[in-house]
Amino acid sequence: MAPARPTVPVASDRPAHRPSAREAMLDAAEAHLGEGGTLTLDSAARAAGVTKPGLMYHFSTKEQLLGAILDRMTARYEREMLALVAARHGAEIEDFAEAPAEHRVLAYLDWACTGAIDAADLVIFADPHLRVPLTERWEDQLSRWLGLPAGVDAGRGARLLAVRLMADGLWFDRASGVDVGSEGQLDQARELARDLLGGGA
Repeated sequence: MAPARPTVPVASDRPAHRPSAREAMLDAAEAHLGEGGTLTLDSAARAAGVTKPGLMYHFSTKEQLLGAILDRMTARYEREMLALVAARHGAEIEDFAEAPAEHRVLAYLDWACTGAIDAADLVIFADPHLRVPLTERWEDQLSRWLGLPAGVDAGRGARLLAVRLMADGLWFDRASGVDVGSEGQLDQARELARDLLGGGA
């Protein structure tokens, strides 16, 4: 009698989506940073459960690895802020940078108050030798998201900048683990920001 054939799983038995090796490595590296770990290619490989050459197949330098983490984070931030604009204003836009400036800045503040933020979000500071290029990438992203419209008058520009700086501070403090107050206090701060931008923003 012939031996039984091994059972082949049908498509429905398989996970709907299996992350790529590259994404799994980024997941592990980001989690390691979030736990306060110092990230090196060696520690990233250990966190991902792969060899260092296996990691370096995807990220040949530490700058590439940290840059990929930063790019993935900023893509997540943008998706979440776009969803906040849609929820608050009912706007159907696909590019966050196309929303009105007040909507973008308030979405950034809302996200800084409520988004999932931890030490991994401070990736631009993860290596003092890479701080300048990583900060430049982050600054370019912020400029695209929150740059002032051409020809904006000084008063409106100052109000937009003030709210943006509130959000910057909240993002940094929350990522650093600093107490930023109660949920009620943050709600009041957001109301003040909306008033500063004209209430209906």
